[in-house]
Formats: sequence, structure tokens, C-alpha cells
Amino acid sequence: MRAPPSRRPHLRNRRAIHSVLAAASVLFALAPALGAESQSLEVTSWQSGLVDLTGAWQEHPGDNPAWSSPGFDSSSWRTVDLDDIGPARTSWRWFRKRIAFAPKPTGGSDADSASTPANLSLLIESGRGTYELYVNGAPVSGANIDSAFEVYRPTERVFPLPATGDLTIAIRTHAPPGYAAYHLPLFLSIAAGDSAAIEYERQSLESQRLYSALPSIFINGLLVLAGIAAFALYLSQRAHREYLFLGLYLALIGLSNGTWIPQQAGVVPISANFLFADPLTYLFNIAQIEFTFSFTGHKVGRVGRAYEALLLAPIALIVLCWLGLFSSNAYVLIEAIVIAPVAVSLPILLWRWYRGGNREAAWLILPSLLPAAFGTLYELGTASLYLGWRRLDFLDNSIPVGPISLAPCDLCSLLFLMAIGVVIFHRFTRVSREQARSAAELDAAREIQQQLVPAEPAPVAGYQIEAAYLPAQEVGGDFYQVLAQPNGGTLIAVGDVSGKGLKAAMTGALTIGSLRTLAAQGLGPAELLMRLNRQIASNEHEGFVTCLALHVADGGTVMLANAGHLAPYLDGKELAMDNGLPLGVVADAEYSQTSVRLAPDDTLTLLSDGVAEARNARGELFGFERTAACSTQTAETIAQAAKTFGQEDDITVLRLTRQAARK
Repeated sequence: MRAPPSRRPHLRNRRAIHSVLAAASVLFALAPALGAESQSLEVTSWQSGLVDLTGAWQEHPGDNPAWSSPGFDSSSWRTVDLDDIGPARTSWRWFRKRIAFAPKPTGGSDADSASTPANLSLLIESGRGTYELYVNGAPVSGANIDSAFEVYRPTERVFPLPATGDLTIAIRTHAPPGYAAYHLPLFLSIAAGDSAAIEYERQSLESQRLYSALPSIFINGLLVLAGIAAFALYLSQRAHREYLFLGLYLALIGLSNGTWIPQQAGVVPISANFLFADPLTYLFNIAQIEFTFSFTGHKVGRVGRAYEALLLAPIALIVLCWLGLFSSNAYVLIEAIVIAPVAVSLPILLWRWYRGGNREAAWLILPSLLPAAFGTLYELGTASLYLGWRRLDFLDNSIPVGPISLAPCDLCSLLFLMAIGVVIFHRFTRVSREQARSAAELDAAREIQQQLVPAEPAPVAGYQIEAAYLPAQEVGGDFYQVLAQPNGGTLIAVGDVSGKGLKAAMTGALTIGSLRTLAAQGLGPAELLMRLNRQIASNEHEGFVTCLALHVADGGTVMLANAGHLAPYLDGKELAMDNGLPLGVVADAEYSQTSVRLAPDDTLTLLSDGVAEARNARGELFGFERTAACSTQTAETIAQAAKTFGQEDDITVLRLTRQAARK
């Protein structure tokens, strides 16, 4: 909960300005009271200036409509000065004052006297919605006791007065718990005078009140716009969630402080601070934690999550303070204590991460220290004001910056915005360079991938062959080749290179080159895989390659050897065969060979692991049962089924069907 700024303007301090503005106006001066009630005032002489009516009012607790009557005897009531009655209380209270207007003095020249002003007004600087005004027992329009949601901090209001005669002014007051929780005064000042002079005074007070809010509105507007810009960055780089949390932080702190300061200036009701701005304080601290961890590539642990949950707990206390069921003095201490760990722990964590080798963590140390540290110090200053500590009151004061004064939170926000702007500029520039480099690598990998996966498989005499290839978002290492051999048969190879991107594509290209060279030598599948394995292992590339090799001959004879790849399916059933180590794992690995004879219309289905390892939103795998069940369908149907289920890797399907002999 934020405290009200120290603001008690006194009319006497601005008398020189207003005497110039109201030089043509004939106004009042006070004289000792001669009426029946000891606190009434009789105006007997006229001169330039406003009449300050703040002093010597009769006050009484309780509520009785009869107390507005001019005939009511209030001589036994306590006499008070309205600017010295302390903070508002939630009880009903009445205030009365009698003013007697004497006639124009006789004798002397016209230069020594003037007629009684024809248009008189009363200026009240008090909590809007906390009082009703009665003049000679009649209610004055515009002065109302409103619901707690419509009550404002003290603002200036002007009410017309009768020009002559005795006036009894009665004010009925009631402050809601939310108003009293801020320790706000019921009244700052009351003055009477000619309507023109009163209007000058009102404009002066209003300008002073609104002028103090303009810098804050501007700064917090910048924060909200910066938050929108951060959201735009996130939309362009969705992998960088730090931009999302930075946008949330900037928008929330801008909305929170951008509501709080206008509320202090009487532009919006105090309920806006209780029910909107203050709860956002805890939310933007959570957003700052999430941003810091995302920016540095760390995850918020259990302790961090528990603390974030703790940050939400005081929101319930705000509602209780609003209802008057919890002490506002205790709340401001709790608020300062709860947000203090953000100010302390984040810079310490950033320093530790920096010492651990995370250079970007150092960029955030100063920006992360500013918001929570300033917020904590300000809350301590508020608590000092509320609890009468005095020594820490200065922490609540505005900070002069040139010709203007800024609230500590606004100065902090401005410094944070400038610091984080530099940090994000460097971060965005670096990320953009990396993305451009990655995009170039991806384009190169896709070009290589086109060589690994032909658009259409080469024909095989006596067989029908079909293939389907669905690449994932990131280029993988799937490949297949259909190569004629010198002995009249055909070599078919389906494989997958471990890893992603350009590196996997280049390893696949090297594998394809070696595979074509070995296929031209007329080697059988087992011998081909052994030699290919030695070549891949000798290149000392990281990772490995799985490969299923088939030699297809006339008459339906197929010889197969497998190096860590998925076994093929023969007419919907997995073909039993030995499965050796993936290529490149052990240089001297050996592979066995299996022979199978295909009858007319028999089909062998070869797949990459992108089919069986497809995963849906619930985390379920497509699995081998679904793979076997759909293996009798066309290559395109199998591939689309896996993609629809939840594609995570490249999907490659190749089907070989022996055709019946023509008659």
C-alpha cells in the first residue's frame, strides 16, 4: 500500500499571487465574532484577499440531521482547526461554523470602501465523496457522500454562497475504510471569497495537483509502450520467452504506477489503487523473477515457485484493508518484507551465474537491483510515516530532478527502462546474428537433404516401389537410396543420421557418397554395411548412423542386413532378423545377413523412427502396434497418419511390392 504524498498547501503562502489575480475583486477580512455563538464570524471590513475559514470550527462525532439547522445550538461542541484534526476516521462527524456579514461601512470616501461582493463562493479542499455541505440548513448540490468505490483523495470543489446575511455552514463527513487506511486528512483547507478569486484559487490548486502527476503519467506510458514492444519481440522470436516476461513486467509496472500516481493526484478514485494498482505490485515482481531466469537460461526451482506463491498471498490482505478488517500499518510492513527478497536475491543469483561463466547474467545485475530495491525502500518510508518512526520518512519523499519532482518508483522505472533498453538491444542484436547464421545453415542443410531423399525413387524391375518423406521443422538426417548394382540386382538403403541441422545433413551426405561407391562394387548388404561402418568410424564424426540395406534380385529374393535401424514389415508383420550396432559406433562391428523370398503381391515396408516416435499432445507415442497396424497401407497414408498423430522427427516410408508375372 502506497502512502499519500505530504501535501498541505496553505492559502497564506500564495497570498501574493492571488492578490494580483484578484486585484479587481472585493473580498473579506476576518473580525472577532459578535454573534450569539462564540465561534461565529462577523465580516465588518472589506479588502483584497481570500478569507481562510480553516480555523475555529465546532466538531462533534455522530450523525444527526438536525445538526445542519442554523438554529441548532452547537456552543458545547469541541472547537478545532480543520487542517489539524489528524487522519480521517471511519466514524460519522459533523462540523459547523457561523459567518455574520456586516453591512457596508458608512462614511468616508468611495476609495476607502466597496460594496459587498455580489457573487460569493466557498472553496473546499477535501476528500471527494466524503462529505455533504449544508448552508443555512439547505443541502448544497455537488457535495455528496459516495460509495467507497467513488471516493477520491482531497480535491478542490467550489460551491456558491448567498451574498449577504448570516450563514451557518455545516459539513457532514464519513470516510470509508479504504480512505482511512491511507491516513488521509478529511480537509486540507476551506476558503471563501468572490467567485472570480475563488476560481483563480481553484485553478491554482488544480494545476499544482495535476502538474505533479504529468511526469509519472509520461514515464509509465513509456513503460507500457516498451512492454508492447517486448511482446512484439517475443512474437518474432518465440523461442526467447524472456521477451514475453519482460513485456509483462514493463506493462504491469506501467499500469500499476500509472494508476497509483493519478490516484494520488485525485484523477482516479482510491479504489483503483486498492483493487488494481496494488495487486499488480506482486504480479510484476513475479514477472521480474521469470524474466531474470529466462534471460539467463535457468529454470525457477521449487524454492522460487514457493516464493512466487507467497508473493500472491498479500493480495488478500489488500482486500481486508479495503474493508477495514486489517491494519494498514501492519500491511505496509508485510508488503516491504515480502518484496525485499526480490531486491536481495536476484542480484546475488546473477552474480553467481556470472561467476559460473554466464556472461549475460552480468548485464542484468544493476537493472534487476533497481525496481525491487527502490520499492522496498519506499515501503519502509511509508511504514515510517504510518508508524511514526520519523528517521526513515525521507524514503517516502519525491526526488527533485531538474524542474520537476519524481516519485522514487518513477525514477527507478525510468532508470530501469534505460538500462534494460541497452541490455535488450545488445541481446536482440546478438540473437538476430545467430538466427541469420542458423537460417543460412538451415538453407544449406535443406539443399543437402534434397540429395539425401530423392523426389521419386528409381524404378526396380519386377517390383512396384513408392516412397513418402515428410520433413520435420528442423532438418534431420533421414535418407533413402535406390541404386542399381553391376550384378543386375538393386540396392535399397534406408537410414537416419543422429542429430539435426547442417551437421546431420553433412554426415548424411558423406554416408550417401560412401554408400554409392560401395554399391557400385556389387557388395552384398552385410559386407556393404561393414565397410561403410569402418569409413564412418574413421572420419571421427560425432554421432552415428542407422541403416537398413536390401539387395533385391529377380525372382523375389531379397537379402537384408540391419545396422540399428527399425526392422521392416512384411505384409503387416515385423520381419524377424538380426540387428547390429549403428554405423560409426565400433569400427570393427560385424553384420549378419537375412534372406527372404517375396511371393507375388508381397510387400516390404521400410520406415524411419519418425513414424514410431511420433507423439501426441498427451505425450503418447505412436508406437510399434500402430505402426504395424498401418504398415499395409500406402506410403503416403502411413506418413500422414504419423504426422497427424504428432510429428517430432523426419518421417520416411518406403514400400516395395513384388509384382505378379505378366502372362
